Amino acid sequence: MSRRAAGEHPPENDLPPIELDTSSTELQLRIFKQSWKNVSARHPIGSIENPPDIVTLADFASAILERRLTDVVRYRRQAKLADKSLAPSSKDGGGAHLINGIKEGGKPLKSSSSAQHNNDRILLTSRCRSQLRKFVKHIASMYHDNNYHGLEHAVHVTMSANKLLDMLQDGSVESLDSSNEDFMASEPYLKAQQSEDDNMVDSLMRNGSKFSSSASGTASKSSSSSSLTPRTAHQHNQTYSDIFAKFAFVFAGFIHDVDHQGVPNARLVEEDDPICNTYGRISVAEKHSIKVAFRTLNESDYDEFRSTVYETNEDKLRLHRIIHSVVLSTDIASPERMRETKKRWHEAFSRPVQDHGPLAFSRLSLAGKNTATKEIATVQASKLQLVTCDVDTIRREGKYEARGELLMKRNSISTRTLQMEGGQTVEYFATSSNEDDIKTALRHSVMLETMLNVADVSHAMQSWELFCFWNRKLYEELYSAFKAGRSDNDPSSGWYQNELNFFRGYIIPLSEKMKKSGVFGDRGEEWMKNATRIRDRWKKEGKRVSKEMINAVRKDFE
Repeated sequence: MSRRAAGEHPPENDLPPIELDTSSTELQLRIFKQSWKNVSARHPIGSIENPPDIVTLADFASAILERRLTDVVRYRRQAKLADKSLAPSSKDGGGAHLINGIKEGGKPLKSSSSAQHNNDRILLTSRCRSQLRKFVKHIASMYHDNNYHGLEHAVHVTMSANKLLDMLQDGSVESLDSSNEDFMASEPYLKAQQSEDDNMVDSLMRNGSKFSSSASGTASKSSSSSSLTPRTAHQHNQTYSDIFAKFAFVFAGFIHDVDHQGVPNARLVEEDDPICNTYGRISVAEKHSIKVAFRTLNESDYDEFRSTVYETNEDKLRLHRIIHSVVLSTDIASPERMRETKKRWHEAFSRPVQDHGPLAFSRLSLAGKNTATKEIATVQASKLQLVTCDVDTIRREGKYEARGELLMKRNSISTRTLQMEGGQTVEYFATSSNEDDIKTALRHSVMLETMLNVADVSHAMQSWELFCFWNRKLYEELYSAFKAGRSDNDPSSGWYQNELNFFRGYIIPLSEKMKKSGVFGDRGEEWMKNATRIRDRWKKEGKRVSKEMINAVRKDFE
């Protein structure tokens, strides 16, 4: 079988479609082969010379998003085949199952039409690829020329987020499902459904404390790791093999600071910036970035790209929920947000989920979709049933409650609610007997947020060269705001000690969460080791580095 690589830099209108046998581009291979400590769009790493231009940075982001979206479409094909296999066939005796398009004990099924066969080979059309890249360039153009919160930072976060997903795969255990099927479990249904995308985003932005997202997912076959217990292996497989969540995760990394003004939220509130009144004066920059991203995605220029991402209305709502949750979690300067994050982590990890034993994640089965039940997933071991359905949502006394009839006649479903600090409400449709499955769903959501937090400050957990580079970029941005009269504080005062305080108060605890989560297996200590190594070197050399940096930046501003 021939292997065809998509071209690296052809005109956007001439991009070939991505088919089942299309190999990765050279750029994708470069990106995915980078080690965690060397994630960068700059070469040599840490160099302040020859910054990458907007086209280069957009190419990096496009390569990652395109690769993850291709995986989504490929997975959906497999899921549909698995869905069809649930219906008995008279030709195969009514009992055979399809495994990735192959009947157990048989050969691949052949299409009845060569035209249909050719169409089924296409994962991303030429038009979709062109629109994806055009969308990335559009978002890239809306990043301000900030020293830190600019396009290069967004791409570095996207690349780091992408690498975290691969590291998660490296630390996984071999699936107990020998068929190597991918199955998707329905996530908690959160009360945010509205008919129009802009209205949906507006509601999410105004009521940010009322919503959260959760990504539950699929089982996949991968390498083994002796450090994962059955419980943590169960968590790992359910969350992070979720192909759609992986796309949403890197999408969030790319858009998370779009249209950032180069000053913190507190300054925007102090200046009474118009976005403060729009978004409730809390996490306003993050909420604005989310709104800008989805407003852009909804433009007619991106109809095919959008329809590829949103195969169903559930996909649309789900992407909104995931993006909203993980992007808002990056507002680490907000005391309210940090308290909420701490509380969510405590709720998720205060006690271990009961060990379900070796068959805890043996199979997630998909039921057929129809007008009555839009999506059902059954975890066979725990008997948890989650369902998305049409409900009427009302607001009563500051809380969201649901009224309406479930559109499913069998299986007793009840509503379970976890309330977080600040009035945040997460509602799950689940059997009333299994608290562990509810907590596991919350853990999935919290871990995605934690992982984007890590990607957002990844330079402090990667290498000394990357840390020094981004440390200087942050200083330049803060000093620029000070010189422009948009900050009352000269960042040069106490810079060395402030960095040590940041390591002690945020970076080290965040790296410890990655280990304590248990989902990264043998690689769980990597972030803490890197952060500790960088911190210790900063203790020894930071005063000299700070002095040289401060003098150089002042000279640049003269």
